[in-house]
Amino acid sequence: MFAAGNRAFLAQQRESPDYAMAARAANQLLDDLGVAFRSLPYCFRIDAPTHAALSGATRLLVSAQEKLLRHLVTTRSGQDLSAMFEVPEGMAAHIDWPALATSGMCMLRADIIPTDSGYYFCELNHFSGVGAGEGYHSAHAFAEVLGRPVAGVSPFRQLAHLYMTECRRAGLTRVVVLDTIQHRALGFGEHLMMQRYLRLMAPDIEICYHDERSYPADWLRPDEAKRTLIHRIMTYDETPDNGAFLAALRDNGATVSCMFEAELKMHRKWFSLLCDPGYQHLLDERERAAITQYVPYTFDVHPGNIDMAVGDKDRLVFKRSYTYGGKGVLIGDEHSPDQLRTLLTVDVSAWVAQRRVHTSSLDLPAADGQMVPFFFVLGMFMYGDNTSGPLVRAAARSSVVNVSQGGGASWAFVE
Repeated sequence: MFAAGNRAFLAQQRESPDYAMAARAANQLLDDLGVAFRSLPYCFRIDAPTHAALSGATRLLVSAQEKLLRHLVTTRSGQDLSAMFEVPEGMAAHIDWPALATSGMCMLRADIIPTDSGYYFCELNHFSGVGAGEGYHSAHAFAEVLGRPVAGVSPFRQLAHLYMTECRRAGLTRVVVLDTIQHRALGFGEHLMMQRYLRLMAPDIEICYHDERSYPADWLRPDEAKRTLIHRIMTYDETPDNGAFLAALRDNGATVSCMFEAELKMHRKWFSLLCDPGYQHLLDERERAAITQYVPYTFDVHPGNIDMAVGDKDRLVFKRSYTYGGKGVLIGDEHSPDQLRTLLTVDVSAWVAQRRVHTSSLDLPAADGQMVPFFFVLGMFMYGDNTSGPLVRAAARSSVVNVSQGGGASWAFVE
């Protein structure tokens, strides 16, 4: 298993005379890339069969989700889907509902919980700007400075390759990394490694970074928009105009790698749908087997089952829709029944309950030098047909792991 298999490997790294230098180098690289999260000062390893199994499971779960989405689009109206997935009114106005199942490129990070008995998927984060891919590069730098070279493929290489292929196919000659002032302040950088790979792989393609204020007005003209691919790195909630500027670019002819269908596909409800017996007939045998093996049982919380859910809270995790960065997650056994019931009913946002699986942990030195348990979550990136991973994120003392809430990032290289 992941933690046990890396315990001795991490101890060897700490014993190296170059460990402190390597740890500094990993964080320096993150500073150079303009991201605020910190490196987890280790590199990890994963065996090839496990990596292949997790890559294959990612593809199967994405395939299953796409089949369910196509079914929903053909059997329900846009208004029904808006209600089903609680789509904000402003966002719903920008979604082409009939084309929803075929819009956007495949770009996501699947979050995976390593346990002492196996691996379990907890989220499918569909988004062009999904974060922490820089963890590959910081871990790679750490390993090289430590004198332990590793081999792997950056998720940003896979993303750049996807964009290069689309630009060649569609005759596009410009890629714009589109941000907002609000999102930039959060410290997630400008996807500089993606820009670098694209410049190396396709130097004839113009690439630049802009926000809603610096975007050149001339590029809004249809003739300029039609040669432009937009790589957005902000979510709908991080736009100052409810997505109007991005929608205007699309309407003027720009290719947007993912519009707001991505937010809908990240809704917590999808794991409930994957586990719903009423939809299993839409899936093939391999997809059903992947769900059985890798997805903890998940269901929607509603007035008819809230008593059951609260009564079984110690075995459940509760997740609220449209939340990111580890927010909107309640560990059942950390709340009293009354507290939990209040939290689940205080607003109208949908909640799902998921069978809790306990993430692997290792005792590692904290910032003060004391040994404390660190809890892990892995991430498998998928761009087009290419997977890249796993990203390793860890947080001290907290089983809700996210780099934006104090966790650190690294990578597990295939050995």
